[in-house]
Amino acid sequence: MITFIIEVLNTLVPYAIVFGVGVAAYQIRRSNIQQRVIFEDSINKEYRDIIQRIPYKVLIGDEVPLSEANAVHNEIYNYMDLCNEQIYLRMSNRVSKKTWNNWQEGMKTNFELKVFNDTLDEVFEKLPSNFIELQSVKALNFSTDPKKYKISDNLLKWILD
Repeated sequence: MITFIIEVLNTLVPYAIVFGVGVAAYQIRRSNIQQRVIFEDSINKEYRDIIQRIPYKVLIGDEVPLSEANAVHNEIYNYMDLCNEQIYLRMSNRVSKKTWNNWQEGMKTNFELKVFNDTLDEVFEKLPSNFIELQSVKALNFSTDPKKYKISDNLLKWILD
């Protein structure tokens, strides 16, 4: 009887190991997804922190008040830097496609605002070798997936010219 039980257990051990490995793989995947969500949320918070410092009038498309122009342009520059980081994060597959599409739509919406667009154009003109990733996404009308391409800076400059 004991021999029979040992034989049955020996037969079941490989299945138990496969099941255990499957459970572990599932838990690792779920943990990775949760970590990605937490990371993406931290970038979203950074966006909200920047946008909160931009006056309401600017966010609805009005001109920037002269008394606040420098501060607004600084925040838009910070936003451009964040956008560039978001693009890099998508290129390196650190954010999901769904999150990237949301961020890209936000970029398009924000940079359609006059003050945002004017600041963007000024920075691109004065610092042509900065914000290369953002320049490429803008050149593609905020309708791309940076994960799909790995373009050298020289090729990217050629595309933008």
